[in-house]
Amino acid sequence: MTEEYTTDELLTVLMSREVKNDDIMIVGVATPMVWAAFTLAKLTHAPDAIFHYIMGNSFVYEPRQVTLLYLEMNLHRAYKFQNSGECTLECLPSDTLTTIEFFRPAQIDQYGNTNNICIGDYYKPKIRLPGCAGIADFSMFYSRGQFLYTPRHDTRTFVPSEKLFFVSGVGFQNGKISICGGAGPQCMITNLAYLNFDDETKRITVSTVHPGVNIEDVKASTGFELLVSKNLTETIPPSLKEIRLLREKVDPLGIRKLEVLSGKERMVFLNEIIEKELAMKDKLPQLLNSDL
Repeated sequence: MTEEYTTDELLTVLMSREVKNDDIMIVGVATPMVWAAFTLAKLTHAPDAIFHYIMGNSFVYEPRQVTLLYLEMNLHRAYKFQNSGECTLECLPSDTLTTIEFFRPAQIDQYGNTNNICIGDYYKPKIRLPGCAGIADFSMFYSRGQFLYTPRHDTRTFVPSEKLFFVSGVGFQNGKISICGGAGPQCMITNLAYLNFDDETKRITVSTVHPGVNIEDVKASTGFELLVSKNLTETIPPSLKEIRLLREKVDPLGIRKLEVLSGKERMVFLNEIIEKELAMKDKLPQLLNSDL
């Protein structure tokens, strides 16, 4: 059974389904949709998965409500390490590392190489993007591979290799797996489709299209020739339970929606969230369980 859902809810649910029960879920900076997805996974099918918060460099087992202002209070029971690099690459054995992290690139090419540095010439860019940060580790070393998403599937995001302004995240260079041991890109979840990578060519491939989306629309929104799976199907939509948990428990303030809004609309909604959180009597984010 399903009910009406929004783009942010669809992407959040699809990301949550990628989590395995033994994963360490890295919650990055300014990615509330990912945080909501990981929390939803804890409440549904991955109760033993562990959060690793980049902000605070901490391992946390307890799932709590997504918050904008009170992140530190989510970390009040945490195992702290010196830095994120130690958490993900040194303290865990590389042959068994199951870290999962979702990254939202500004550009991606047909082999899963990504850019989060700049748009335009590096020395005189039109736009300076957030930067590489941990993307180099994320894209080259993780045995679990890379997990990617974007709420805007268009030809500005999906570009051929020659139009990728900078490679800050390594995909399948020349169709080959990274020499550093990482498994490479695993999937790209967008507002139009679920994409993975062809086993032989390592090119990005449409695996499922979301309900109401035509495959031709997906192709037209991509700046390179897009492979289509021979077993193309429709994406399984969010279940009633997934939607209710997301709306009522995981993220009742809808903080995840900030990732799909832009401009003045985003600013207005951001201020609304801040006002609601400041008005809360209990500042400690609610400890969650899966009961509805």
